[in-house]
Amino acid sequence: MRRFCLAAALAATSLGAKAASPYISLQDSYLTGRIDQLVVVAEIPTMRKPYNVKQVRHHLELVKDDYPQLYNEIDRRLSRYEQTVSVTYAEVGLAAADNPENGKVLPNARGERLDSQYRVTGHAQYRPHEHVVLAVGGLALDSAGGQNQSEAESDVIPIGSYAAFGTDSFQVDIGYREHWLSPFNESAMLSSTNARPSFSVGISNPMPFENLWNLQYEVYVSRLEWVEESIYYNGERESGRPALMGTQLSFEPVQGWTIALNRTFQFGGGSRSVTFKDIWDAFWDPVANDNKDKIEGCEGDIKDCEFGNQQASISSRINFGGEVPFAIYMEYAGEDSAGHHNYRLGNLAVSAGLHIPFLPDWLGGENWSLNYEFNEWQNLWYNHQIYGDGYTNDGIVMGHWGGDNRVFNDAIGAQAHTLKLGWQRGVGRRYELTYRTLENQDYSRNEYSTAHELDLRYYGNLFGQNWGYRLYGGTTVFDESFLRGELIWQW
Repeated sequence: MRRFCLAAALAATSLGAKAASPYISLQDSYLTGRIDQLVVVAEIPTMRKPYNVKQVRHHLELVKDDYPQLYNEIDRRLSRYEQTVSVTYAEVGLAAADNPENGKVLPNARGERLDSQYRVTGHAQYRPHEHVVLAVGGLALDSAGGQNQSEAESDVIPIGSYAAFGTDSFQVDIGYREHWLSPFNESAMLSSTNARPSFSVGISNPMPFENLWNLQYEVYVSRLEWVEESIYYNGERESGRPALMGTQLSFEPVQGWTIALNRTFQFGGGSRSVTFKDIWDAFWDPVANDNKDKIEGCEGDIKDCEFGNQQASISSRINFGGEVPFAIYMEYAGEDSAGHHNYRLGNLAVSAGLHIPFLPDWLGGENWSLNYEFNEWQNLWYNHQIYGDGYTNDGIVMGHWGGDNRVFNDAIGAQAHTLKLGWQRGVGRRYELTYRTLENQDYSRNEYSTAHELDLRYYGNLFGQNWGYRLYGGTTVFDESFLRGELIWQW
């Protein structure tokens, strides 16, 4: 361990103290989607989002001649983030639904619900010094959060408001920055944009250590939203604000093949006190800190001695070049340990995906793209004996969007498929059609149907402005049909 830390320090020194990097807002789905394509063709060795500007710019210049259209699409929006003072993104959406009362949560939408009638978001930044980035942002929703429709209410979330200080090899972020720990584009088992982000403090290296297999790290701690009588301690259910810690360590042992080790910890809240030693012990020895028959010296209720709720995963993405570049990615995750061994994951979730950013001519040509993702998880995902609301923030699952498609806190496994087809019609003009299906397992006391969703999104231009629309409909796991339409303006 000491040799590793010394090597990392030497690598950081050799890279020099370069500028801090801002982040590209994940609310800008058009730009993020084009960068998802860039990750494949430029073989960017990253497994996390939001993307940072410096790393994207570095790899974008490498494909300028081979992919001029993609270069221009990204370059014209990326330049906003490279200015000293700028408004980087803004959006206003107006919506209506035919069955708003069913309380359905929109996938990867920060807790937004089907009955939301408007969405307003904006993001701006100021760079007073090369080692400092100050950003301000926000998201206003007409309906978000809560465990059921009666609790959903209007909300304003300061998403994208953060201060960043540091260099290429060490940067500190403080504020409401989102965290997506997965190579997947449409879902993430551990940390995604499905729930709202909360205030967090984190460290990371914007640019990888090239001499250490392009190693990248991220560690952050977030204080989640208030929960009522949900946290078990001393024989009672208490109110409070749990914390969430996330870590990722990724590296590229072979060019084009990136591996990531991911962990999340839900802990504390109410009267549950946690020390740095508790966090350290739980990280290196989760079995001895989270398994009731392995915790030594515990007096009284064993749940009072448990650290909290942990998840872990191993992710892998391989980018293939050639005339038709594509990426294959996989993830093996566990909500618990198996057989009381720290090296074995239990209560599993397995995921696989295929991303073809530019289809071959016989399938439509380079203006078309295809993304397919598969996820399957067992019954204890997003539930926990200490946290009555499970692995949620403001009542919304912080991982895969499928976790909200069930009776709240029902311990049930599920299988999900997502297929996304994109059609680029010109500069800033694009159609994206997404099909989602989710099937809960049949051993629950609750009766579920197989959910089917179609999600059509259009990005376009009209009178010099970026306009678009979204049509989203289907049937839920409760066999309820729904249809929602949006009119969207972007800047």
